[in-house]
Amino acid sequence: MTATLSKLPLAALTRSLAQHPLYQAIQTPEELRVFCERHVFAVWDFMALLKSLQRELTGLDSPWVPTEDGEAARFLNEIVLGEESDEIEPGRYGSHFVWYLEAMEEIGADTGPIRTLVDGVRRGQSVHALLDAPEIPGEAAQFTRTTLGFLDRPLHERAAVFFHGREDLIPQMFVPLVERFVAAGHRCERLLAYLRRHIEVDGDSHGPLAQRLLERLYAGQTSKRLEAEQAAHQALVARHRLWDTTVAALAAPSS
Repeated sequence: MTATLSKLPLAALTRSLAQHPLYQAIQTPEELRVFCERHVFAVWDFMALLKSLQRELTGLDSPWVPTEDGEAARFLNEIVLGEESDEIEPGRYGSHFVWYLEAMEEIGADTGPIRTLVDGVRRGQSVHALLDAPEIPGEAAQFTRTTLGFLDRPLHERAAVFFHGREDLIPQMFVPLVERFVAAGHRCERLLAYLRRHIEVDGDSHGPLAQRLLERLYAGQTSKRLEAEQAAHQALVARHRLWDTTVAALAAPSS
């Protein structure tokens, strides 16, 4: 399977992820919990990727100096505003990550491993050492390691991972998830609200803006485009592996 994935073009990988068998495999409440306990690590490491772009393209240093690209700064600050402080419910604001944790608690999923990871990072511990914890599903840890590995890559490569691997892809994955959860009658209102929010915002606003940002960073340079597409390809393959191994976990006797 890995060899096959490595040969697929970006568009084909995206289509494959939009039609992945994982979505139909989530049949029971326990399988929903298994999915969320793995997916939550992708929810968390999304912010590492976003913050990496924000730090480089907006004015976050002190003393402050103006950014050279006001449009890019506006886009990234808008994304961060929503991701870190969205209106989760009337009059209450919080991050989408916290929203997801609350959705997990609503369905009885185990938030212990991801909370332990975040608490460790807050105390200054090595995230890579924390990812070695046996209670963290190996497939989730590997996906997050891949995401963190992009943070040292050039800006245009990170922007490509952000667009192709997140903002463009997420609505295509979340639509079939919502359809599956509704059809299965899962009692997961907070999770459905979270998924629908991302379908709306990423599809209508954030995705198109991320594409415009990426094209600005190419600046007509074919070499940059090729490098960016290679990085995006790696991100999509990593997501495919996460979904494949999650399907395997759903089929395991303990699930």
